[in-house]
Amino acid sequence: MTCPYLRTPWFDLARHDDPDPAAPDPEPTDPPADPEPDAPDPEGADQLGDPGKKALATMKAEKAEAKREAAEAKRQAAALAKKVAEFEDRDKSELEKATARAEEAAAQAQTATRRAVLAEVKAQAADLFEDRDDARVNLADKLESYIGDNGEIDEDAIAADLAAVLDKKPHLRKQAAEPEKKTPKPDPGQGPRPPVPPTDYRTAPREDVERKLAELGVRLRR
Repeated sequence: MTCPYLRTPWFDLARHDDPDPAAPDPEPTDPPADPEPDAPDPEGADQLGDPGKKALATMKAEKAEAKREAAEAKRQAAALAKKVAEFEDRDKSELEKATARAEEAAAQAQTATRRAVLAEVKAQAADLFEDRDDARVNLADKLESYIGDNGEIDEDAIAADLAAVLDKKPHLRKQAAEPEKKTPKPDPGQGPRPPVPPTDYRTAPREDVERKLAELGVRLRR
C-alpha cells in the first residue's frame, strides 16, 4: 500500500478558487556578473506546484535585481571615486605647477639679486683694485650676506670687506698714476739762429745810417 502522504508536497501555495494559475515570470536572460553564486533552491522546491514555483521565481528575480542594483551602485561608486581621484590629481598637479613656478621665480630673483651685488662689488672695486675681478674672486663666498632682509644691498659692508682684502693683499691695490712729466720748452736763445738779412740803408732809419757811417769813420753834416 502506498502512503498518500508521500505523494503530497510538504506545502502547497495553490489557490483553490483559481482553476488556471498564471505561468511563472521568466528568469532574466542576461543577469549581471556577480562573484557570489546564486543560493541553491530550497529543499523540496522541485515538488512545488505552479504557484509555488512562480513565487520562487519571483523571489529569485527580485534577488537578481537586487544584485544588479548593488553592482550598479558599486560601479557608480567606483566611477565617482575615480573622478574624485582625478580631481585630486589635477589639483595636485596644479599645485605642483604653481610650486615649480614659484621656485623658478625665486631662483630668478636670487640670480638677479646676486648679479646686482656683484655689480656693486665691481663698481666699488674700480677705484681700489688693479683688476676688478680680484675683488669678485675674494668676495665670491660672501655675496649672499650683502643682501638684507628687505632685499637691499649693504654697500657699507661691501666697502669694509674690500678694504679688508686690500689690507691682507696690498699687491691687489690699484697703483696711483704717476704725474705727467713736463718737458721744458725750448729756449729760443739756444741753438743756431737764423741769419740776419742785410740792412737796406736806403730805407733804414737815420739813426741806423749814422751808426753805420760812424763805424766807417764818416760823419754826416747836419
